[in-house]
Amino acid sequence: MDRGRRTRTTGTGSPRCLGVVSGYLFKLIRESIPMTQVELAERLAVDLNTVQGWELGRRPLTSMRALDLARLRMKMTGLGVQPSLFELLSDAFEADLVIADAVEAGARVADPVSHPLAAVVHRRDLTNLITWPVTGVTPTQLANLATGRPVRRGPVSDRPVLHADERARFFDHLLTSADAFRKDEHVLLRRQAIYLLGFDDRETSSQWLLDEQNKSVSAASRAGDIPSWVAVRSSAIALARNGNKEPLRRFVETGLSTDMQQTANLNYWAYWLGEIPEAQADDGFMIDAHPNRWAGTRVIEHLLGRLRPGSDHADLNIHTLWTLLLARPAVLDHQPDLRRLALTKIAQTEADPDLGSRTRQELASVAYAIRLADR
Repeated sequence: MDRGRRTRTTGTGSPRCLGVVSGYLFKLIRESIPMTQVELAERLAVDLNTVQGWELGRRPLTSMRALDLARLRMKMTGLGVQPSLFELLSDAFEADLVIADAVEAGARVADPVSHPLAAVVHRRDLTNLITWPVTGVTPTQLANLATGRPVRRGPVSDRPVLHADERARFFDHLLTSADAFRKDEHVLLRRQAIYLLGFDDRETSSQWLLDEQNKSVSAASRAGDIPSWVAVRSSAIALARNGNKEPLRRFVETGLSTDMQQTANLNYWAYWLGEIPEAQADDGFMIDAHPNRWAGTRVIEHLLGRLRPGSDHADLNIHTLWTLLLARPAVLDHQPDLRRLALTKIAQTEADPDLGSRTRQELASVAYAIRLADR
């Protein structure tokens, strides 16, 4: 690939993809009122091209001044938009920044200090927005917003659009970043690039992830080496997503063998799902063993929702469910509906012939604990 090649740009000189996620989300917000582009333009006293530019990324919402964006939010709220929907745009702006910076850089090494992947530990909601143009899977937090959309004639995209060359440059940059930044001070940038690289279906990325996993797995088993541990965890999850489950099974066996590692795994899940509300600038929070920091309700609901035969991440999810019930035995108290759902899900998953003996035993232990809670 030509490393000097420039990407498509908007009328503002920004990469075209700078506003793809926030623009598509804005379209869903507009349709929730519901209004057409013409109707919204009339109500906002702007021309139709402006609304279309916001939604298509030609005039990215990310380029608006804070005051103008606040004014737009107030006007949209007055037109019937739920205020909570506009709050979702904050993560969409950050997703656009991650995507646009990567596409603009391509295979070029970027400044690690100002790199958006180095700024904060990502949660599920943000990560799902970043990967939305690639996977087409509507982020969980937008599920209700994406239903009931008006039926249109002709082809209509069901996701924010990344062109093929933009997608290639996005993943080229993730691979470059994961390979280039190996110092301890860049560990967050690197491991978040590794995680996102798991959504690349190209053989070069899959092979790099496998090679990296094989080189790093021994470090992950060392007590206290959380940076290596979390990087191996990310690459194992990425490989499992592409059909190679063995590295994740190996990680569960060797990388979740100490109390510190179990604590780190549970804390990461709690942060990922928002039970630890404070944003974190690095991975140090994972080794905080304070028992009252989070309750576990969101974590167990999420894990039960992912419990099904054929799951790529069954070994990690079931092991986490097992350790969660050991660490938070009261998490299912006073939740009979959730216990019934859990037993149904377990019965379905037990039929999965691909489950290893250890995972199957842990699943049986979870079922036993739930039946005890029912007494």
